[in-house]
Amino acid sequence: MFMITLSKLRAQAITAAKNGNWPSAVETNEQILRETPTDINALNRLGLAYLQLGDSKQATDCFKQTLQLDKTNNIAKKQLERISCKQMAVAPSFTREHFIEEPGRTKIVELHRLAGKPVLDQLSSGQSCNLVLKKRYISIETNQGVYIGALPEDLSFRLSKLVSTGNTYLCQVHSISNSQCSVYLKELTRSKKNQDIHSFPLNKTNINHVADLDDRFLLGDDEIPVLALDSDDEEAGKDFIEVATSDLSDQDN
Repeated sequence: MFMITLSKLRAQAITAAKNGNWPSAVETNEQILRETPTDINALNRLGLAYLQLGDSKQATDCFKQTLQLDKTNNIAKKQLERISCKQMAVAPSFTREHFIEEPGRTKIVELHRLAGKPVLDQLSSGQSCNLVLKKRYISIETNQGVYIGALPEDLSFRLSKLVSTGNTYLCQVHSISNSQCSVYLKELTRSKKNQDIHSFPLNKTNINHVADLDDRFLLGDDEIPVLALDSDDEEAGKDFIEVATSDLSDQDN
């Protein structure tokens, strides 16, 4: 029974990382480590999650603990080197196969008001981004606060209302070129207040022309707070794959 529970927790930790849900990744890996304090894979996952949340001190502690248990661990060495060089935190990058479409819960959106070519050149497909609510629109930014572009105004208005009433979202770069950038948006959690409201209307009509329930919601007078979500970049997708593969090997032995 104990091993089954650990297997489930490991699967949850990996899924949280793949979805860019870093708070959940921290919580799940810490739960694993309370049961098995010498789990190197969990320590590495926890360190990577802390990096994405901007906590380099906690991340450093995790990777150092890994090296105390395994002096040759390449994942920990690589991440400590990045931290010491003050390179940006690295999160999993996935191919387009991972941009799973779920009607009403996901959407691929082309950004408006794009940043310049130097910024776009630094982006990669699968890179996690932050949604930052502004007065009239939602801007999309890197984990370092670099502006990428903005969601269209109608979608910005809708998601601002949903976020302000409890929904949370994942945002990842879907495709980029010198003059275009689209992002993949996914509803991660839906609040009780919004349980009957689709994040993204199922039809192709104007986003404000939706069901009566949506109209009543959109006409609400709630004040919209500023909120930011996720994180950034590419190569550690390989690291997570390494960790996940190690977990599967452990379970087979």
